[in-house]
Amino acid sequence: MSDAARIRHALSVLVENNPGVLARVSVLFARRNFNIDHLVVGPTEDNKVSRMTIVVNVNAEQLHKVTSQLDKLVEVIHIEELDDADAIRTQLWQINDNGPRPVGAMAAAAF
Repeated sequence: MSDAARIRHALSVLVENNPGVLARVSVLFARRNFNIDHLVVGPTEDNKVSRMTIVVNVNAEQLHKVTSQLDKLVEVIHIEELDDADAIRTQLWQINDNGPRPVGAMAAAAF
């Protein structure tokens, strides 16, 4: 597949809030030689669950492979592709219970 077919995709991934989950997810991308453009992780309203918002620059086939592999991780609860910048900003703001943080604004603006 050519690089021209690569576009940015944003994924909202709910995971169990366990030690090592972030490492397992990032290693999954690295093993497949996919670079994570942006990654924001934070708690949800349930302290047992965290939300990862991941932005990657891949083609459709690569996106399917990476989401299939993510889905196989035991700690992954739900994966959703975010369609537009407004949805991504909303997801990033929801990460922090106390309101927006600059890191979320920077990641959303970069998309």
